[in-house]
Amino acid sequence: MAKQSIETGDILHASSERVKELEIVIKGSFIATSGSVTIELPYGSIIGLFETPGEKYRFDYEAKEDSMVVSYSYHSEENIRSLIRTNPQITPIITNAAVYMIQGLFEKTAQHIEACNNLADMLGVEEKTKPDLHVWRNVFFRSVAGMLPSKDIGFCTGIILYAYEYMQEMAPILSELIEKKSEYDLQMMDRGELNELDGAGAGADDDAYTGDEDSGVSSEDIDDLVEAESGDEEKADTAVKTATESTANALAVILDYAEMGEEKAELFTNLINEYAALKDKTSTEDGVRRMRKQIADIFYEIYKGAFFRSIVDRNIPLVLKMFFYFGFVDENLAGKANTASLANLASSYEPDPEGNVVTIYEWLKMIYDGKVEPSKNEFDMEFPKYLKQRYDDGEIRMDEMKRLSMDKKAKVSFELNNFMRLGSRMTYGRITTFIPVFTEDSVVRSPEVSMTTYKAIHDTLNTIRNIDFSCFTRQIVFSNTDIGVTREFIDTEILPYIILMPNGGTRSALWQEISGAHRNTPGRMMMPMFLDKDVNSHILRLAGEFRWEMCRREQGVHWNDVTTPSLTSLFCDYLQFYRKNHELSPDLREKIKAQLQSARNSSKAVFVSDYMNYVVYESAGSLRLNRVSRDILFRFCPFTKEIRNKLATSSPAYQKLIERYDVKLAQRKRLMEIVYTKIEKAGASVPKELQGQKEFLDR
Repeated sequence: MAKQSIETGDILHASSERVKELEIVIKGSFIATSGSVTIELPYGSIIGLFETPGEKYRFDYEAKEDSMVVSYSYHSEENIRSLIRTNPQITPIITNAAVYMIQGLFEKTAQHIEACNNLADMLGVEEKTKPDLHVWRNVFFRSVAGMLPSKDIGFCTGIILYAYEYMQEMAPILSELIEKKSEYDLQMMDRGELNELDGAGAGADDDAYTGDEDSGVSSEDIDDLVEAESGDEEKADTAVKTATESTANALAVILDYAEMGEEKAELFTNLINEYAALKDKTSTEDGVRRMRKQIADIFYEIYKGAFFRSIVDRNIPLVLKMFFYFGFVDENLAGKANTASLANLASSYEPDPEGNVVTIYEWLKMIYDGKVEPSKNEFDMEFPKYLKQRYDDGEIRMDEMKRLSMDKKAKVSFELNNFMRLGSRMTYGRITTFIPVFTEDSVVRSPEVSMTTYKAIHDTLNTIRNIDFSCFTRQIVFSNTDIGVTREFIDTEILPYIILMPNGGTRSALWQEISGAHRNTPGRMMMPMFLDKDVNSHILRLAGEFRWEMCRREQGVHWNDVTTPSLTSLFCDYLQFYRKNHELSPDLREKIKAQLQSARNSSKAVFVSDYMNYVVYESAGSLRLNRVSRDILFRFCPFTKEIRNKLATSSPAYQKLIERYDVKLAQRKRLMEIVYTKIEKAGASVPKELQGQKEFLDR
C-alpha cells in the first residue's frame, strides 16, 4: 500500500500500460477517458474496476483536480475483497462512488449503442452488435443509490463486488462500441454526411460528481448520515403514497383540463397505452416512429390548451404542474418512483429570484404577459417578420396581420410551435427517438439528482464570470451632452435567459445571442430540465458558443475578415492557414488537423473546445492550448486581474501576453480618467454608467 499525490491534469495510468494496481481516490477526483468518452471517478472511487488485471488499460486516468490515491496490488477479484477489508471506515464512501461509476458507464454504453445503430442506418449497413446491457441491473443500482450511505459493511461489500462484476461486463462492450463508432464516423466523413447525432458522439462534456470530497470523512460522520437517511425512510414512503393518490388518472385529468375533444382524448390515451406497452421504446421501425410523431403532435395541442386555461386558474392542480414542467402524463409510463419524485419537485418548485433561469411554462407566460417577445423560428424570422411573410404570400390580410401582431395568444402559439417544439428535440439529444412525454427512460439518474436548478446554473455562471469576466458584456454607447460626454463606449454585462425544456436530455443549445435587433437585450439559451450529467460542462459550452456568436453579430459581414481583427476573424484565419504557420511545430499541426476532423471542419466547434480548455485548465496554469490559440483567446477573453497576476509570475507562456494587455488597459484607464476630470471640472456628478465602466476596467 502506497500513497501518491497527483496534480491536476497529470495522467495516473495511460491506456498503453498494463494493469497491475488498484487505487482508492482519497482526495480529489479523476476522469477516465477513451476516445471522446469521459467518465467521472469521484472521491472514494476504486480506479481499476473497469480494467482486467494483466491486460492493457481500456481508459486513460487523469486527475481532474489535485488528488491523492492509495495503491494496492491487483491480480484478481480477491484483491478487491482484501482492499475492502482493510478500509472498513471508508467502505460506505467507496460504495457510493461505485454506484455512481455504474451510472456513468451504463449511460455512455447506452448512448454509443444508439449512436452506432443510427450511423449504421445512415450508412445502409446492418448493425450486428446488439449487446445485452441487463437494464434491470442498472435499475437495481439506481434503487440501491436511494439506500446509501449504509453502515452495514457486509451490504456495502456485496454492492461493491456486484458493481465490479457488472463493470467487468460493460467496460469491454463500451470499448468495442467506441471503436465501432469511430469506424462509422470515418465512413460518414468520407461520404461527407456526418451529422450531429446523439450525445454519445460529443463526449467533450465532462461528467461531474456532487458528492462529498473530503477525504477525512469519519465513521461517525457516516453513522450520522445513515441515521438521517433511515429517519427519512418513513417520510419517503408517505411521499410516494401521497403522490400516487394525487396522480391517479393523471392523463384523464390533463386531457380534461386542456378541454380536448372526446375523439382526440381517446386517440392520445390509446397512443400512450400502446407506447407504454412497447418492449423497445427506442425502436426506429416505421410504425414506432409514426406513433412517436402522433404523440408529439397531440402533446403540443394539449400543452397549448392547458396553458391558456392555466392563465386564469389561481389553483393549478399538481398533475398539471408536473405536465407543464416535466412533460409528465402517465404514472405507468413514468414509473411510480419517478412519479413520486416529480410530484415532490413540482410542489416544491421555486422560480429564480433573478429571473434569468425559467421553465418553458414560465417563459410562455412571460410572452403572454408582454414581458418578452417571441423567439425566432427555425428560419431565423422574428414574429413580426413571420407575419409579414404570411401577408406577402397572401395568407393573411393587412388588418389581420396588425391584429395578430398584438395578439397574446398568437405570440404564445408561435413560440410553442417553434421554440418549444424544436428546442425540446434539440435538448433531448436523440432526434430519431424523441418523444415529449416523460418516461422511465427520460432520466438516467433519479429526477432529484438530475434536475437542473437555477442555483446550480447561477453558481456555474458566476464561476465562469470570475474567470472570463467579459464573457457576457456588450459595448453600449453612452452620451450625456449636459456634462460634456458626447460618446463613450460602456461595457455592460447582460446575462442571457436560460429556458428549461420539459424533458430529459443530453444537449444544451444557444438559440439566439440577442433578442430582436438591439444588442442590449439578453440572449436565449435552452437546456433540458433533467440533465444526463452535471450542469457545469453544459453552461461552459454555452458560454463558448455565446462568445463566438456574439462576435459574429457585432462584426456583421466582417466576422471572418482578418483585416478587421476580431475573435472570429483571427481564429478562422489561424485554422485556415495553420499548415503554413511557423509558430506551430509539425506535431501541433497534426493535432490541429485531428481537431478539425473531429469537429467536422467547424471553426466554431474548435473554438468552443479550446475555450472550455482555456477556462478550466489554462486559467489554473495548466497549459492545454498552443501559443497561437492561446494568444487569440487571451486577447479577446482576458482573465480577471487575480488570475492574471498569478499567471504573470508562474507561467512564462502568459507573461508577454499579460504585459501587452496591461499596456492597452492602461491606455483605456487614462482615457477614462480624462473623462472623469472633465466631468468634475464641470461641477457635475459622475453617472453610474461611467462608474461601472471604471469598475469594469479594474477587473
